[in-house]
Formats: sequence, structure tokens, C-alpha cells
Amino acid sequence: MNQNKDYPDWFFWMYEKGPVLFILGGVFLLWGFIGIAWYLDHRLDQVEDRIQYGPPSSYQLPNLEDYAVGDFDVDALPVHQLIYVPVYSHVYYQGGAPYLLETTLSIRNIDPDQAVYLKSVKYFDTSGTLVKNHLDKTIELAPLQTIDFLVERRDSSGGSGANFLVEWLSERHVNKPRVEAVMVGTAGTQGISFAREGVEISG
Repeated sequence: MNQNKDYPDWFFWMYEKGPVLFILGGVFLLWGFIGIAWYLDHRLDQVEDRIQYGPPSSYQLPNLEDYAVGDFDVDALPVHQLIYVPVYSHVYYQGGAPYLLETTLSIRNIDPDQAVYLKSVKYFDTSGTLVKNHLDKTIELAPLQTIDFLVERRDSSGGSGANFLVEWLSERHVNKPRVEAVMVGTAGTQGISFAREGVEISG
């Protein structure tokens, strides 16, 4: 009696092709897992990029408490210097029309090991009159730390000959702070930007 008649044809087909199908199934599953892993990794990279390289927040006034000085007499520090920074709340164009600018004053401690201390950041207008002192107390800039101060475009009190005087101190000779002003302005389709670096003066 032929026992093959006891089983359907597909059973013998599966019996013969089973190992090949098993291997092919394993390969497809492996490629599926690889594809899913690649997709998830790609999506995570996109999320990390958006978090790491997202647009900066709008300017906020520095919280001076974040730059608090330790308990010692800052005025007794031996190294002391004034830096003069020319800035422009406007420049002239088209026969003398004022072109309003926004100014960012950037003060950078470029010493990798030592703190520096800012005693005053004073803003003067074209006539040399004090407009504002941005500090009401001495603050500390840690190594490689930066602090920014903004003069908005709508604030035209400084004029074309405005300037900052930055007074800083340190416990010992350090890499002197880098102090720069960046001016930016836009009007219609026109735009302008330039920077000015502070210079040491005696005072």
C-alpha cells in the first residue's frame, strides 16, 4: 500500500523545500531587523540634531547672580585695565540720513585657566555723557566664559560716536579679555554688519 497517499502534496513540498525556506526566512527577518534598526538610528540622529543645533533663544538680559563673585575684596586685585570700544547706534548714508543699528557687546574671558572680574560696563553717547552702566556690582567671568550686552536698534541715544568703557581686574597676569562690538542693521532689502574691537586705554 502506498503510504504517500496518507499525506497531502503540500506536506511533501514543504518537507523537501523546508530547509531552504527556513534559511530564506531567516535572511528576510535579519534584513528586516537591520532596516528597522537603521531607521530608528536615523530618526534618533535627526532628533539629536534638532536638539543640538536648534535656533538660539532670543536675547535675555544676563542674570548677574550667575556671575557672582566670591567673598574677597575685588578692588584689591593687582591687575586692572580699561578697554575702550567704539560702537555706532547709527551711521549716515544717502546724503546724511541716519541708518539705525543694533549693537551686541561681547566680553570674552579668553584665558583657559584664570577668572577675570568685570567692575563696570559703561555706555556713553557721542558727547561723552554716560547713558548707562550695565553693571551694578562686580561680576566674575570664569575661564573661557562670555557675557553679552545688547543695545537695541530702537535705542538711538548713543549716536554715531557712542562707545563702551569696560573695566576689568584679575588676580594675576592673564590672557587679556577679548572685547568686541558687532553692529547689525536692516532696512527693506538692505543690510549692513560690521565689528569693532576694543582697545586698551589708561584710566
